[in-house]
Amino acid sequence: MRSLKKIVYWLVLPLVALFIILFLFGRQWVFSYLSPPATFVLADAPAAPDYTNGYFWVAHPEKSDTSDLVPKGLSTKDDVTEKEVDVFFVHSTGFVGPGGWNSTMDSKNSEAQSIEYMLSSMASIFNGCCNIYAPHYREANIQSFMADKFEPGTQALDLAYQDVADAFGYYLRHFNQGRPFMLVGHSQGSTHALRLLEQKVDNTPLFKQLVAAYVIGYWLPKDKFTRGFEQILPCNEANQTGCIVSYDTYGEDGLLDTKVPHWYKTGWESSQLEDGSTKPTLCVNPLSWTATLDKVDKTAHLGAMPVVFKRTPVDMLLANNPGFIFQELPPLTPELTWAQCLSDGRLEVMQQANNAFSNHLSQPNKSYHVLDYSLFYGNIRHNAKQRVKQFMTSNNASQSE
Repeated sequence: MRSLKKIVYWLVLPLVALFIILFLFGRQWVFSYLSPPATFVLADAPAAPDYTNGYFWVAHPEKSDTSDLVPKGLSTKDDVTEKEVDVFFVHSTGFVGPGGWNSTMDSKNSEAQSIEYMLSSMASIFNGCCNIYAPHYREANIQSFMADKFEPGTQALDLAYQDVADAFGYYLRHFNQGRPFMLVGHSQGSTHALRLLEQKVDNTPLFKQLVAAYVIGYWLPKDKFTRGFEQILPCNEANQTGCIVSYDTYGEDGLLDTKVPHWYKTGWESSQLEDGSTKPTLCVNPLSWTATLDKVDKTAHLGAMPVVFKRTPVDMLLANNPGFIFQELPPLTPELTWAQCLSDGRLEVMQQANNAFSNHLSQPNKSYHVLDYSLFYGNIRHNAKQRVKQFMTSNNASQSE
């Protein structure tokens, strides 16, 4: 009996101690545990992806993946059957640590589950008009976007971008064959897609193939259109082509994110100015497809898709992929919200309560970041087909002249 008591004692005592430590220092401990090293060392980076290997394409027309799914009950009668346009999709950040500054791209890690979520709730929007290509890349750790980690963080972002640029080059050489394309990204993916647009597409022969770019969820500074882009403009009409759609979604009275890094031809800069203010950001309203400050009624909302995020905090701490594969998508919820671009660049939406979307507004600044795409799933899907139709019509007309 005494031996059993000793065993129980030595089993329970560590658990009690762990509980006390987590209760007192939990947030600090978790943050420290997930944090990358203090400095970025290129020699410590994971091996680069090989885009001749299908594993390094998380979505591809020749693969069966969750970007192929269509929400239940959604009519596909106006979908394009012979798809002549491609989408190059750059997924957002799934890598939160632990580990180094960049993801190893191992399918056993928790970020692989995040990619499942992104393909199903974001990339699938475009399967009604386009072939979808999405590269696996050494995405930067989420802490790369923290102001106090600016130097190593932007070095990690540079490495991630190099993979995306290599994948885009491979796509152009082996898959594109001169076809029109759209560049689509979210969050970190939008950071890389914007850089691709500026370095590889704008003011080059490729611009003639650009249908549009949806670079959503990364606070796009308006000065990119005076200091960077020469041909590409913000979208201000539903059927405009060769332009950029960008917005960041917040609940009512939300607070715009600040101090995030942006790449310019002169180098990386913070979105926060020296006087403490934030650079004005672009907002294109996905209910009207204009950059005006008009409030658009929810009758224009074609449907949100409440995809459930399957990765848990425990999965993230253990760097574990729970292995959930989306087999189907739920029906869209139409007329869920109005939307209005505000002067600081936020896209404000109606506060959600007691539904599948409300728990995503728990952040202090009321950011709807995770649902930037799925909240406007129906509108973006419809608009992508509009822009493709306009591009193909204009292109055919110019060829016949």
